Amino acid sequence: HIDKINYLGYNKHIKSKGDKIMADEKNKNINESTEEIKSETKNTVKDVKETIKKVNIKDDAKDTSNFVVSMFNKPLETLKKIANDSKNANFKNALILIIVWLVAIAIARIADFHWAFRLVGTNFMSLLKGLLTPILGILALSCIIYFMKKSSKKSLTTIITTVTIALVPNIVISLISLLSIFSSNFNLVIAPLSGFANVITVIFEYFAIKALINESENSKFIKTFMIIQGIYFICYFAISFLGIYLPRI
Repeated sequence: HIDKINYLGYNKHIKSKGDKIMADEKNKNINESTEEIKSETKNTVKDVKETIKKVNIKDDAKDTSNFVVSMFNKPLETLKKIANDSKNANFKNALILIIVWLVAIAIARIADFHWAFRLVGTNFMSLLKGLLTPILGILALSCIIYFMKKSSKKSLTTIITTVTIALVPNIVISLISLLSIFSSNFNLVIAPLSGFANVITVIFEYFAIKALINESENSKFIKTFMIIQGIYFICYFAISFLGIYLPRI
């Protein structure tokens, strides 16, 4: 009877010790992940600040427009090259594309405003939500990819760059859509072009994420891509309660 009690007590002690080790290991992993996130966020903010300081709107805008044209010649090869560029040489192009997208959204929103003093607050909130849409969309998708990348060692800055470059079709169509300000007849052309741009963007994002995740087999990657899209949809649904609708990417 005493041996049985000692045995049970020993097992309980071992189990408690094992649970403690598992808990300590879990806390260690959480702390490491938290520090990694802090470090990546800090580095990304630093990269943004340093890159913005170096931007020359006139010259860099021209270089970016040339880059966009050249990208459509070999899109998949370009996306793969950007995803595997450790120096992240195209981050400046990505930032300029985001700025262009924000300007296009701002112009479209302002043109849609009903100008009355009582609507100033409403108009401002509408403009703010419109400008947050692409930024939150890019950040949400980039963060999801960052946590799903597993064996890949891509930085958050590289992921943001690749995701943004893959959005070129949608950014281009947002510029073309400004024509509807002058005449609603342009919508007859813009509507189908917008649908086509969305399809191309999804294809670009598929291969961009595939390169970032570093998965060569489509049969394996398709599951990962579906999970990423599923998580992004959850983010879309949650943020929609704030009246902000993320881009469909």
